[in-house]
Amino acid sequence: MPLILTVDDEDAARRLLRRCLDGCGHEILEAESADSALQSMATRPAAVVFCDVQMPERDGLWLAAELRKRYPATAIVLATSVSTIPPRQSMQTGVLAYLVKPFSREFVQKALKSAIAWHEETLAKESAVEDTSDSLQRWLDALE
Repeated sequence: MPLILTVDDEDAARRLLRRCLDGCGHEILEAESADSALQSMATRPAAVVFCDVQMPERDGLWLAAELRKRYPATAIVLATSVSTIPPRQSMQTGVLAYLVKPFSREFVQKALKSAIAWHEETLAKESAVEDTSDSLQRWLDALE
């Protein structure tokens, strides 16, 4: 089952998100900051990251950009207490949904389903590209 990482500086928000995700059959890890999330990802990359937008020090938008660079197959779901996100942020690759706090279990699970599908599709595309380059290399090796 895919690993899920929740990132929020507020313990209550992480607990709420965990309750919404419980029962989905996935292992859930938690981080209280962008830096601790990156440390966790370095150890065990998550398929999906649920991340609060507003956090002290490094915010969720910074984390989303870092995840995009380091873990391009990781799907990102941002959580915010404001109902509008500037278009530049909302169009980042890999950001699949925005949860407006307080969020419902149904919306969290819908976002999770979409995020996992995107993650698996991205992995499949990466695998297909690798397979093509391996086939080409085998063909070139056979010519020598």
